[in-house]
Amino acid sequence: MSEGKQIVHNRYTLREYARGAIFFTLYGIVKYLPSPLCDVLRYAVLKLFMKNIRSLRIKDGATFWFPESISIGRNCSVNEWVFIDGFGGVEIGNDVRIAHGVSIVSEDHGVDDLDLPIWRQKKIPARIVIGNDVWIGMGARITSGVRIADGAVIATGAVVTSDVPERTIVAGVPARVIRVRGAR
Repeated sequence: MSEGKQIVHNRYTLREYARGAIFFTLYGIVKYLPSPLCDVLRYAVLKLFMKNIRSLRIKDGATFWFPESISIGRNCSVNEWVFIDGFGGVEIGNDVRIAHGVSIVSEDHGVDDLDLPIWRQKKIPARIVIGNDVWIGMGARITSGVRIADGAVIATGAVVTSDVPERTIVAGVPARVIRVRGAR
């Protein structure tokens, strides 16, 4: 198991269920309202529940799980149909662009206990950190425990399973460095 990962049971407290129910009810009311005017309403609801949010540009259809463990910096945009699961923690820096259809998932499922069905096994959370001035292309997938350094570009459809160095462009499944920004 890599550094920073811990195993957590699938059971949640009654308080966590209640908080989640309130969040999903309120956010569900504003989630699909059209932009740009309703970006402000989404921001207002997210501000109540999210660990930290400093950007208004949250487009309709964006989904957030465990918002209390998600932080979004200044001047970011989260476009339509983005899914961010904050179970293990997600930190998004400043000036980040997240294209539509991106998934950012900070947890994984245990699979090693052969006496239990997979759905009953423990979750393995691991924080995702996305630096400043990052562009994540449409349909990309960011998996748990990944760090994306400042200035990186994640190509359309890439599946990021390991750390991405500063100012690099990655593409493919799994994502690999294809070049460094500014180098010709």
